[in-house]
Amino acid sequence: MTEPQWLYIRNGVQSGPVSQQQLGALAAQGQLGPDDLVWSQGMPQWLPARSMPGLFAGAPPMPPPIQYASPPSYYAPPSPDIGQDAGMRMLLPVGRSGWAIAAGYLGLLSFVAIPAPLALIVSIIAIMHMKRNPKVHGMGRAIFGLVMGIIGSAALTLIIFANLRR
Repeated sequence: MTEPQWLYIRNGVQSGPVSQQQLGALAAQGQLGPDDLVWSQGMPQWLPARSMPGLFAGAPPMPPPIQYASPPSYYAPPSPDIGQDAGMRMLLPVGRSGWAIAAGYLGLLSFVAIPAPLALIVSIIAIMHMKRNPKVHGMGRAIFGLVMGIIGSAALTLIIFANLRR
Protein backbone atom coordinates (compact mmCIF):
# COMPACT_ATOMS: atom_id res chain seq x y z
CA MET A 1 0.00 0.00 0.00
CA THR A 2 1.38 3.42 -0.91
CA GLU A 3 1.89 6.22 1.58
CA PRO A 4 -0.91 8.81 1.57
CA GLN A 5 -0.20 12.00 -0.32
CA TRP A 6 -1.10 15.37 1.16
CA LEU A 7 -2.16 18.68 -0.36
CA TYR A 8 -1.75 21.89 1.60
CA ILE A 9 -2.87 25.49 1.26
CA ARG A 10 -0.51 28.25 2.38
CA ASN A 11 -1.38 31.92 1.79
CA GLY A 12 -4.29 30.87 -0.42
CA VAL A 13 -2.09 28.80 -2.78
CA GLN A 14 -2.67 25.05 -3.04
CA SER A 15 0.49 22.92 -3.25
CA GLY A 16 1.40 19.26 -3.22
CA PRO A 17 1.03 16.38 -3.30
CA VAL A 18 3.70 15.60 -0.70
CA SER A 19 4.29 12.68 1.64
CA GLN A 20 3.59 12.97 5.37
CA GLN A 21 7.36 13.07 5.97
CA GLN A 22 7.72 15.96 3.50
CA LEU A 23 4.79 17.69 5.21
CA GLY A 24 6.65 17.37 8.54
CA ALA A 25 9.80 18.81 6.96
CA LEU A 26 7.80 21.78 5.60
CA ALA A 27 6.40 22.39 9.10
CA ALA A 28 9.88 22.14 10.68
CA GLN A 29 11.27 24.65 8.15
CA GLY A 30 8.41 27.09 8.77
CA GLN A 31 7.06 26.66 5.24
CA LEU A 32 3.83 25.21 6.68
CA GLY A 33 2.12 26.92 9.58
CA PRO A 34 -0.35 25.51 12.12
CA ASP A 35 -3.20 27.51 10.55
CA ASP A 36 -2.45 26.36 7.00
CA LEU A 37 -4.92 23.79 5.66
CA VAL A 38 -4.06 20.17 4.79
CA TRP A 39 -6.04 17.48 2.99
CA SER A 40 -5.50 13.85 1.95
CA GLN A 41 -7.73 11.48 -0.01
CA GLY A 42 -10.49 10.06 2.17
CA MET A 43 -10.81 13.18 4.34
CA PRO A 44 -14.22 14.86 4.15
CA GLN A 45 -12.72 18.37 4.27
CA TRP A 46 -9.56 20.42 4.65
CA LEU A 47 -8.25 20.71 8.24
CA PRO A 48 -5.75 23.05 9.92
CA ALA A 49 -2.26 21.53 9.91
CA ARG A 50 -2.15 21.76 13.73
CA SER A 51 -4.82 19.04 13.92
CA MET A 52 -2.31 16.47 12.60
CA PRO A 53 -0.70 14.75 15.60
CA GLY A 54 3.08 15.20 15.78
CA LEU A 55 3.33 17.68 12.92
CA PHE A 56 4.11 20.62 15.17
CA ALA A 57 6.18 19.83 18.28
CA GLY A 58 4.62 21.19 21.46
CA ALA A 59 1.37 22.21 19.80
CA PRO A 60 -1.53 20.11 21.06
CA PRO A 61 -3.82 18.90 18.29
CA MET A 62 -7.04 20.86 18.04
CA PRO A 63 -10.39 19.16 17.62
CA PRO A 64 -11.66 19.09 14.06
CA PRO A 65 -13.54 22.23 13.05
CA ILE A 66 -17.30 22.37 12.73
CA GLN A 67 -18.44 20.90 9.44
CA TYR A 68 -20.31 23.37 7.31
CA ALA A 69 -22.73 22.50 4.53
CA SER A 70 -20.13 23.13 1.83
CA PRO A 71 -16.65 24.62 2.10
CA PRO A 72 -15.64 27.32 -0.39
CA SER A 73 -14.84 25.86 -3.81
CA TYR A 74 -11.17 26.84 -3.71
CA TYR A 75 -10.81 24.75 -0.52
CA ALA A 76 -12.59 21.73 -1.98
CA PRO A 77 -10.63 18.52 -2.49
CA PRO A 78 -9.71 17.91 -6.11
CA SER A 79 -12.53 16.29 -8.02
CA PRO A 80 -11.90 13.69 -10.70
CA ASP A 81 -12.31 14.78 -14.31
CA ILE A 82 -15.77 13.51 -15.31
CA GLY A 83 -14.57 13.19 -18.92
CA GLN A 84 -12.03 10.54 -17.85
CA ASP A 85 -14.74 8.26 -16.37
CA ALA A 86 -15.65 5.66 -19.01
CA GLY A 87 -19.07 5.05 -17.44
CA MET A 88 -19.99 8.72 -17.64
CA ARG A 89 -18.78 8.92 -21.24
CA MET A 90 -21.23 6.13 -22.11
CA LEU A 91 -24.11 8.13 -20.61
CA LEU A 92 -23.17 11.70 -21.49
CA PRO A 93 -21.07 13.26 -24.25
CA VAL A 94 -18.44 14.47 -21.76
CA GLY A 95 -14.76 14.46 -22.59
CA ARG A 96 -15.46 13.79 -26.27
CA SER A 97 -14.17 15.75 -29.19
CA GLY A 98 -16.88 17.75 -30.92
CA TRP A 99 -15.18 16.84 -34.18
CA ALA A 100 -15.53 13.13 -33.34
CA ILE A 101 -19.24 13.55 -32.57
CA ALA A 102 -19.77 15.38 -35.88
CA ALA A 103 -17.75 12.71 -37.73
CA GLY A 104 -19.92 9.96 -36.24
CA TYR A 105 -23.16 11.62 -37.32
CA LEU A 106 -21.83 12.42 -40.78
CA GLY A 107 -20.70 8.78 -41.03
CA LEU A 108 -24.28 7.69 -40.24
CA LEU A 109 -25.60 9.94 -42.99
CA SER A 110 -22.91 8.99 -45.50
CA PHE A 111 -25.03 6.14 -46.93
CA VAL A 112 -26.90 8.96 -48.68
CA ALA A 113 -23.49 9.57 -50.33
CA ILE A 114 -23.61 13.37 -50.38
CA PRO A 115 -22.28 13.95 -46.80
CA ALA A 116 -19.68 11.19 -47.25
CA PRO A 117 -16.80 13.50 -48.30
CA LEU A 118 -17.65 15.74 -45.35
CA ALA A 119 -17.55 12.71 -43.03
CA LEU A 120 -14.13 11.88 -44.44
CA ILE A 121 -12.75 15.41 -43.87
CA VAL A 122 -14.29 15.86 -40.41
CA SER A 123 -13.05 12.42 -39.33
CA ILE A 124 -9.48 13.29 -40.27
CA ILE A 125 -9.75 16.59 -38.37
CA ALA A 126 -11.20 14.71 -35.35
CA ILE A 127 -8.36 12.17 -35.31
CA MET A 128 -5.74 14.93 -35.52
CA HIS A 129 -7.52 16.85 -32.73
CA MET A 130 -7.55 13.81 -30.44
CA LYS A 131 -3.87 13.08 -31.10
CA ARG A 132 -3.01 16.65 -30.05
CA ASN A 133 -5.30 16.44 -26.97
CA PRO A 134 -4.90 13.00 -25.34
CA LYS A 135 -7.53 13.71 -22.66
CA VAL A 136 -10.23 14.08 -25.32
CA HIS A 137 -12.05 10.90 -26.30
CA GLY A 138 -14.16 9.74 -29.26
CA MET A 139 -11.69 7.85 -31.45
CA GLY A 140 -14.29 5.15 -32.16
CA ARG A 141 -16.73 7.69 -33.56
CA ALA A 142 -13.99 9.32 -35.63
CA ILE A 143 -12.91 5.98 -37.11
CA PHE A 144 -16.53 5.06 -37.82
CA GLY A 145 -16.97 8.38 -39.64
CA LEU A 146 -13.72 7.78 -41.54
CA VAL A 147 -14.71 4.27 -42.70
CA MET A 148 -18.22 5.32 -43.65
CA GLY A 149 -16.84 8.45 -45.36
CA ILE A 150 -14.49 6.31 -47.46
CA ILE A 151 -17.27 3.87 -48.41
CA GLY A 152 -19.75 6.69 -49.13
CA SER A 153 -17.19 8.70 -51.11
CA ALA A 154 -16.34 5.64 -53.19
CA ALA A 155 -20.05 5.08 -53.85
CA LEU A 156 -20.50 8.76 -54.76
CA THR A 157 -17.56 8.56 -57.17
CA LEU A 158 -19.02 5.46 -58.83
CA ILE A 159 -22.43 7.16 -59.17
CA ILE A 160 -20.87 10.27 -60.72
CA PHE A 161 -18.79 8.25 -63.24
CA ALA A 162 -21.77 6.04 -64.08
CA ASN A 163 -23.86 9.12 -64.87
CA LEU A 164 -21.07 10.70 -66.95
CA ARG A 165 -20.92 7.63 -69.23
CA ARG A 166 -24.54 7.97 -70.25
